Amino acid sequence: MGSVDVPAAQPPWLAALRALAGAHVTVLRERWARYPQPGSVHDVIDEIVAADYPPARPVALDEAARTARAALVADPRWRHLIAALALTGHETEWLALLAACELTPRLHQVLGYLEDAATPAPPTPAIGSLLWNWPPGYQLGPAGALARWELAGPEQDSWHSTTPWTLDADIAGYLAGDPDWLAARADATVLDTTGLDCLQPALLAEMREAAAGVHGTGCEVELVGVPGSGRRTLLAQLAASFGRTPALVDPAAGVRGLRAVRLLDALPIWDCAAGTVIGADAGPGALTLVARSEPARHTPAGVVRLSWTMPATTAGQRQRLWAARSDRRPPRLIEDWELTPADIEAAAAAGGSAARVVRTRLRAGALETMSPLALPYGWDDLIVSEQVEAALRRLRNQVLLRQEVLDGWEFRRLCPSTAGVTALFAGPSGTGKTMAAQVLARELELDLYRVDLATVVSKYIGETEKQLAAVFSEAERSNVLIFFDEADALFGQRSQVRDAHDRYANIEIDYLLQRLDTFSGMAILATNRKSDLDAAFLRRLRTVVDFTAPARSERLRLWRLALPEHTSTGERITGSLDHEWLATHLELTGAEIKAVALSAAFDAREQGVLISADTVLTASRRELSKRGAVLRLEHPPVAVAL
Repeated sequence: MGSVDVPAAQPPWLAALRALAGAHVTVLRERWARYPQPGSVHDVIDEIVAADYPPARPVALDEAARTARAALVADPRWRHLIAALALTGHETEWLALLAACELTPRLHQVLGYLEDAATPAPPTPAIGSLLWNWPPGYQLGPAGALARWELAGPEQDSWHSTTPWTLDADIAGYLAGDPDWLAARADATVLDTTGLDCLQPALLAEMREAAAGVHGTGCEVELVGVPGSGRRTLLAQLAASFGRTPALVDPAAGVRGLRAVRLLDALPIWDCAAGTVIGADAGPGALTLVARSEPARHTPAGVVRLSWTMPATTAGQRQRLWAARSDRRPPRLIEDWELTPADIEAAAAAGGSAARVVRTRLRAGALETMSPLALPYGWDDLIVSEQVEAALRRLRNQVLLRQEVLDGWEFRRLCPSTAGVTALFAGPSGTGKTMAAQVLARELELDLYRVDLATVVSKYIGETEKQLAAVFSEAERSNVLIFFDEADALFGQRSQVRDAHDRYANIEIDYLLQRLDTFSGMAILATNRKSDLDAAFLRRLRTVVDFTAPARSERLRLWRLALPEHTSTGERITGSLDHEWLATHLELTGAEIKAVALSAAFDAREQGVLISADTVLTASRRELSKRGAVLRLEHPPVAVAL
């Protein structure tokens, strides 16, 4: 371990300890005075002892020891170290010798001289006993404060009196009077709460009252929440309410971190995982603050744990956080999404890219069970009945006004555990269920992910529930809209248990029912077999939208949208098409009309003509044959050469 440079003005305790060493040297020299040997080790030691001090008269060893002890007690840093870590007198004396040797390496030669050696010697308990005149039989051990607080320890974990000891470098810097002895380390970092707005004053008051009521033992205040939710800030404000300095401690620091905050006269705030056992202080009246992502499973002996869960931010709190960090108008996601203070801080720093930055922060990574869907469609592209469009717009409004109704009007009391929005889109294939989900996601500024049932459903027991748990958790954390296509495969009816397969299938459905009750995100289920769904699912759905095959007026809009007369650049692509005739005689769904239009376009391009009624009818026959239908209509072809 490297030595620490000594300041130009040495502290009095160090001078007193060196004087004590000099007194021992004087006594030893007197023993050898009758045997003068010029140029011997005695002359070298004379030079070391007298280098910084003028020749002094012999001083009694007891008086020199009393002077050194008084200098230690008079030094404010030593006094604080002794009180904070409960050091005994002999432990203090031994630590002082180690510190003196660390700060003045030439003292090793003095120790060698005291052992009748001409070479430098490391500090050992035997030398300490000689220097301080400890009582016979006293031995430093692993149960002492020096070892417990990792202030110093013997090399190779050997507790013999002749084993050299080493001093912790941080303690050497602290005792040397270095004002920044802790700044270069990550064991503990002082937190400044000045000017910070308290977002949870009621919770702060509750925690303070409960912690103040614990007497006669150590108290650990645990605050559970996701990273960035403001746990550490609120705990720091709790420490400040007790008139204490908060200090964030690295969990890997262990007892060193707790030692650092004691020397700083601060309250420790540990940010650690649920299973991490921290060095909670079990002393009477000691207080430890811990931020965790999950509640701890074990409590240290002699410690009372008080646990709270960090509440989610409200729209008003998010607006206050944004206003304190940015002069720009907050984007809509600040009000609508349940973001953490850390998310809002990152968004405010991103300026015009706030939405993109927030989405990136929330995305934990692609799940194999979900795939993203593009969002190319708007309301004008969605051709459905008036009733379906009205239901979809009501669903959009329920999402947009969720915070205002649940929090502003206090209707959360009616659904305390279910703040999410789930909807069922039911109807025949091709009627616009997927497109409606895409339109809603685009309108709500949410990413849309489709759940791949092939990767979710597993033949192994418990795997399906595990995959579904990951899907719901990712949707809640990332604030994305999840889309279950062919939902009847997952949300089917429970059956009578006849064998183990039935029992485990019912367990999967029971899990889905429970998870929907606690889901706080947005999910859309789509099915063309509504009657196959379990009735308990329908009760838990906020909205059920029944899609129907398009009527004539809707088919007319679909044909005109799918087969316009000109492209956006003015190029003509269709001939004399009678859209009304097509809408009247071809009872196709929206998906089928799009497929027919695309197929007719390829046929016309291949033939070198414009899209005509003939190419449309030909493509319609092919499309209807997919479902076993035959088109017997005829229409005179009208084609215009390119």
